[in-house]
Amino acid sequence: MATGTSPPCYHTLQHYSSIAPVQTRALQQLSNRNPSKRIETLPMTLANHDIARIFREIADSMEILGEDRFRILAYRRAGDAIANLPRPLAEYRAQQNLEEVPGIGKTIAEKIGVLLDTGSLPLHERLKGQVPTGVLDLLRVPDIGPRSAKRLHDELGIASLDELRAAVEAGALRGLKGFGAKTEQRIRQGLDALAQHEQRTLMSTALVAAEGLIAALRAALPDMERVSYAGSLRRARPTIGDLDLLAAAADTGPVVRAFTRLSEVARVISAGEAKASVVLHSGVQADLLVVPPAQWGSALQHFTGSQAHNIRFRELALERGLSFSERGFRQADGNLLTCADEAAVYATLDLAWIPPELREDRGEFVAARAGTLPHLIDLADMRGDLHMHSTWSDGRATIAQMAEAARARGLDYIAITDHSAYLGVTGGVDAERLREQAAEIAQINAAYADQGEVFRVLHGVEVDILPDGELALPDAALAVLDIVVASLHVSLRQPQEQITARLLRAIANPHVDIIAHPTGRILERRAGADLDMEAILQAAVAHNTLLEINSGPDRLDLDALHVRRALELGAGIVINSDAHNPDDLDWLRYGVLTARRGWATADQVANTWPPARLRSHVAQ
Repeated sequence: MATGTSPPCYHTLQHYSSIAPVQTRALQQLSNRNPSKRIETLPMTLANHDIARIFREIADSMEILGEDRFRILAYRRAGDAIANLPRPLAEYRAQQNLEEVPGIGKTIAEKIGVLLDTGSLPLHERLKGQVPTGVLDLLRVPDIGPRSAKRLHDELGIASLDELRAAVEAGALRGLKGFGAKTEQRIRQGLDALAQHEQRTLMSTALVAAEGLIAALRAALPDMERVSYAGSLRRARPTIGDLDLLAAAADTGPVVRAFTRLSEVARVISAGEAKASVVLHSGVQADLLVVPPAQWGSALQHFTGSQAHNIRFRELALERGLSFSERGFRQADGNLLTCADEAAVYATLDLAWIPPELREDRGEFVAARAGTLPHLIDLADMRGDLHMHSTWSDGRATIAQMAEAARARGLDYIAITDHSAYLGVTGGVDAERLREQAAEIAQINAAYADQGEVFRVLHGVEVDILPDGELALPDAALAVLDIVVASLHVSLRQPQEQITARLLRAIANPHVDIIAHPTGRILERRAGADLDMEAILQAAVAHNTLLEINSGPDRLDLDALHVRRALELGAGIVINSDAHNPDDLDWLRYGVLTARRGWATADQVANTWPPARLRSHVAQ
């Protein structure tokens, strides 16, 4: 039991007065929205997630048909932008600010209007006639891209996942050029994975939705005592199922009713006096539970999880003659001890408060009892971003624009690391263009110096690791750069021994400073390469090569388990955005959360260091 004038847990209905609202920059920005401008009754035909799906289907269909790449990108960007909006599209249109949403221009805005008014879009209907919906479903299978889907349909008549599975089982794919036994096996595994796993939501999408709901709920009920997201999102897992929200209020009914009436809600599944389930316009299901304030800490701990963490916690409670539930600790005499905050919950068992990201029953209880829990890295610790792109390759902003966006976010330095010219789809830079780019970066840095600014732009490149392990640029071109990032982008399905050797060769190159997104995974779409990760991590230590946590919402690669093992071995870590436009710089937040899940402290992450220390490290 914690010491002090009052015990950490109180008998039921004991008043608790110390309220600490959730504070994040994104939540504050959403809270500043003027609720008086909300449209209470909207002529809604389709929810946001329906319209996002339509635009993505248009992009996929166009790609299968080989249509203009820039039109494809426009529809795909629009779909992604709409999927992440916190409010219904009809509300944006009613307020005449649809075109202010990044990714939505005049043409897309007009098509959104047609969809809202009629429920369909002629272009979408035309494309459905050319590319059956079942063919689009094939793209959900890892290793099947638009070209492969088209060939499977055109040459074998496959137009659904069921037909694809039947073809795989019959060995029919082997008759197609490029579809050998290994490809067939990977497609079978992909189909099995689709059948076994529910559709999940990226952490980034869930976080935006959760913070939007919290801000809107606080705006509707300014006197509400507490509200937070819980579950796997609070633990910062890379993907989540349903969204879990927890609120504290003496009178639960008004909170539930306000929640179900939020404009973010597309459909109410169920609602009672203390809980409700809804579907948001993003398509995510959100569940709200409202508890008495005295039970807040117990409920938040319980509903944050993980299951393994909670099982171990209850075992520790039983060892002291207590049983624990979301209501609190039940004593042997039947009395209930409630905890109004989480610190009190853990203190009851003589444990330090355990950060949510560590709650996986992987040693956190031993560390909490011994007082050796790490002081985890925070977003505010980040001083630089060492992997991003500009219009010199496939970025959508100039170097100067990326620099200003980073400086506005409080960073001290960035590295511009445009793609090497190997990947034709990215444009890319060769040795000559790198020299031209160096001159532009020198001018930008000179301007900052003249203004007395400490901010600096480092010159780098993201160089491809070729299928044979060579790099796509000569050593002479790499030697003059400040930062060299090496990446696997192609031939990710090579056998483990071969692809591991490729990456080991890049790690050993004296000019390579960082290995980006080491496994190459794309969450929910593509498994990572079959690497011998222990060999990779040990080689990174031996050669002083930094390993990246790529903050892209669909990457988060390295994952948390590999981060923790890397740190145990003494490998250096960097957290990078891999930004392709200024808004992507905000992705650093997701990389930091992943690093926290890997038990990382600020000093273990190289781009929390001052520039001089970073330069010294990469020069070794």
